[in-house]
Amino acid sequence: MIDWLSGNAGLTGLLFFFLVFCGIAVWAYRPSMKKTLEAHKEIPLRGDEA
Repeated sequence: MIDWLSGNAGLTGLLFFFLVFCGIAVWAYRPSMKKTLEAHKEIPLRGDEA
């Protein structure tokens, strides 16, 4: 198994980072995060409040 992973390091890395990306996307867009995402979408349009 280790020989296959080291021989195909590029494919292994690609699959690893793809799975991590999919996991983050699922976590970020779950229904309970909707309120937080709605609040964050307005950040670039706010003026300096300081």
